[in-house]
Amino acid sequence: MDPEIYCLDLHITINKNRIMNNFTIDFFELSFLAEACIPPRPIARAHFWQNLTRTYWAQMTEDERARLFEWMNRNSFYEESLQKNEDTRVFHARFNPDNQYEVTTVLDGKTERHHAFKIGETYYTSLNTSVNEDYITDVAKLELKDID
Repeated sequence: MDPEIYCLDLHITINKNRIMNNFTIDFFELSFLAEACIPPRPIARAHFWQNLTRTYWAQMTEDERARLFEWMNRNSFYEESLQKNEDTRVFHARFNPDNQYEVTTVLDGKTERHHAFKIGETYYTSLNTSVNEDYITDVAKLELKDID
C-alpha cells in the first residue's frame, strides 16, 4: 500500500478566513482519532467529530470517505452511538456511500445541482443546510465513482 495515497492533508481553522495549522495524517491515524471521538464525548472531541462532517468530509476522496465509513461501522461503540446520538446519525448519513445524491433545484429561473445526503425525507448539503423541497426538480442517486 503506497503511503502517499492514504495520507490526508487536513486544515484546522479558527475562523473562515485564516488557516491556523496544516497537518498530514494517514488514514489509520485519522480512523483511530475518529474512533476516540465517537459521541458522546467532551467538547474538544465532540468538536472534532462534527468537523469530520463539516470540514474534513470535503477534503477527503470518495475512497477515503467510504473506507472511514466502513471502518466506523465495525466499531461496536459506533453502532451503539448510532442508536442514541444525533451527531453520529449525521456522520453516518454524510459518509454513507449509498446515501449520496445529486439534487437539482430551480430558483428564480436559475438551475443548480447540489451534492447532498439524505436524513429522513430531507436532503442536506451540509451539517446545518437542507435543500428546500419546493425547489427540487430532480434527484439522482450517486454511485461511488460519480462522487467528487
